[in-house]
Amino acid sequence: MRSRTKVLFAVLLALLLTVTGAFVPASAWYDPSSDQTVVNSGGDGYYFVELSDPAIAEYNGGIQGYAKTKPDEGAKISMQSEAVQSYAKRLQSKRDTVKNWLRRNAPKARVVTEYAITLNGLAVKTNGTDPSILRQAPGVKRVVKSIKYRPAMNVSHEIIRDIPMWKSGYDGKGIKVAVIDSGIDAKHPFLTDPALKTPDGFPKGDTRFTSNKVIVARVYSPDPTKTPEAIDSHGTHVAGTIAGIADYRDPSGTATKPLSGVAPKAYLGNYNVFPCNECEAESIYIAKAVEDAVRDGMDVANLSLGGPAEPGFDLLAEVVNAAVDAGMVTVISAGNEGPGPMTIGSPGTADKVITVAAVTNKHFIGLPIKVTVDGVEKTLPTGSSAPGGQIRTRVAAPLAVVTDDNGTACQGITADLTGKIAVIKRGGCTFTEKAAAAQEKGAVGVILINNSDGDPTSMLVEESVTIPMVMVSMNDGDWILKGQSASAVLEPLPVQEFATTNDSYIANFSSRGPTVNYTLKPDVAAVGVNVYSSVVGGGLASYNGTSMSAPHVAGAAALLQQAHPDWTPQDIKAALIGTGRDPKSAANPLEVGGGIIDVAAANKPVALANPASLSFKIVPPNGKNSSKTMQVTVQNPTKTKQTYYIVVDNNGNAKASTTYLTVKPGASGTFEVTVSGKGKTVGLDYTGYITLLAKNGKKIRIPYHYRVDHH
Repeated sequence: MRSRTKVLFAVLLALLLTVTGAFVPASAWYDPSSDQTVVNSGGDGYYFVELSDPAIAEYNGGIQGYAKTKPDEGAKISMQSEAVQSYAKRLQSKRDTVKNWLRRNAPKARVVTEYAITLNGLAVKTNGTDPSILRQAPGVKRVVKSIKYRPAMNVSHEIIRDIPMWKSGYDGKGIKVAVIDSGIDAKHPFLTDPALKTPDGFPKGDTRFTSNKVIVARVYSPDPTKTPEAIDSHGTHVAGTIAGIADYRDPSGTATKPLSGVAPKAYLGNYNVFPCNECEAESIYIAKAVEDAVRDGMDVANLSLGGPAEPGFDLLAEVVNAAVDAGMVTVISAGNEGPGPMTIGSPGTADKVITVAAVTNKHFIGLPIKVTVDGVEKTLPTGSSAPGGQIRTRVAAPLAVVTDDNGTACQGITADLTGKIAVIKRGGCTFTEKAAAAQEKGAVGVILINNSDGDPTSMLVEESVTIPMVMVSMNDGDWILKGQSASAVLEPLPVQEFATTNDSYIANFSSRGPTVNYTLKPDVAAVGVNVYSSVVGGGLASYNGTSMSAPHVAGAAALLQQAHPDWTPQDIKAALIGTGRDPKSAANPLEVGGGIIDVAAANKPVALANPASLSFKIVPPNGKNSSKTMQVTVQNPTKTKQTYYIVVDNNGNAKASTTYLTVKPGASGTFEVTVSGKGKTVGLDYTGYITLLAKNGKKIRIPYHYRVDHH
């Protein structure tokens, strides 16, 4: 069994702090100091040089002698087709022309990589060349600065309801899932399946880091010495959630039930864009990884990464949209900048991808402590601290509730806490600042009370904090605060798995919509709190973040693709959105999209809507454009004729063109939805759901959103 200290560090690997003291979950964020504009000064930056001809996944024909290469609806791109091969040669010739021009006119600039499938162009390192010169090359459409991204780091099956899929024989067999992340530990026992047969044409890439399950290993880095080897555990954790083997027993004994990935028989592709601890990745490399995943024939891609989005053109969003057009379901984390509005990260803002919010789990892995309030003793699960604030020796002391600054202690503590355990509320400042304030006043420990529904989280606390610090849930904290007298015992015990009823609440950190372009995101929600999965070196750890919710959806997409090989990425997205369910906490589409995914329901939807959600964007409060209308196409995937009863909720903020829609099996019908800004408050977002109810009681719903404003 691993030592408690090693487990604590594994649990805390992906955690950071913000100035509010909130937990920053595992995901990846770009450097906001960089932007996507061409600057007029030299430097050593990386730039996308996009050419005017459409990429292979987007070319619809029109050039004499070249047939269209964009796949038909429902088809996946074939890189071996004559049309694709011919058009690819044309694009290569155009890129060669630009490279020759650069050798003559920008000799210091170096071409790093090239794109053809999801983007037509080059990635260039300027090496002191004025990037505006790149725009002068023949056939150049735009020059976009590369953005730096950096990693910021079992029982969930009952919440997303994928177990019925396994019982029906769907386990992801034959489906290939790309993990564009920090690599995959192919030797991890949770990711080892001797029974799998490597598919034809594989493995690809650096075969030193592949297996019969991890069938691709590629690396993306300016450092030529880097390999696809997983150094940071983020990607391995994501991979375990997607496709960890069935009925895996935790060797440490922490998890009491066997673990399984969502699609335990799926193949994995390692596209390592973060090949080191706490390193950054230029977006030129992330884009190349997406392109390679399409080229390699991946069916699904998971990108547990993102960052602050800017309005307007977003090149990486364009790339992932093109990947969807090429037939690859693309799943992206919404971001961890919640709970405020308009915090959806890029490229999760992309229209065609599935953007995922996070909800809480129904178990918690943490440290037990004993608390006695008014003579009643309870064992409470707590989130622990590291590297400072750890429980190293037994501490037994009375509790002292801190009242300074509404109980948050962000402005210091006035009372003498000598020999007592301070009880402090979360929020307003960092964990370290709270603990330091208590330590300065003589406290022998700190119990922090969470400030949102759900279980407590682990904390990153600086080593200057030498007294133990743990976090309890908001409910347990309320029990402590209501007591007249209380005490606690903190002991250096092993972490335990606690079953809770705190599942299906929206995670406080989960980013909310609308996007910066006023579109409706996220699309769905999945478990992203206390997710227990594989880490590098053979162990398991509990992570939090939309980085953890996205792979639940990627695994679900693999199951649905296996069950419905004729479904398009849009169909899979529509099935997941349409059959989602509400979280326990009050929610609207800007928080969870269609709701928490229900994979079993998504497998047998009574209808598929296109678009699956309606983004009306800005609607003026008056004038001839004060109303907007969108058409919805409804496909009947069942074997019987369906008459759908259409119900629009939310106080008439939207209206449907009909109350009933009858559609034959396998056919489609249409109706329209209209929203109006008249009489509405300027500056507010209006949301709701349009429900299509069949006679058998099954239903789907379509989330909608618009903002009333003058522009």
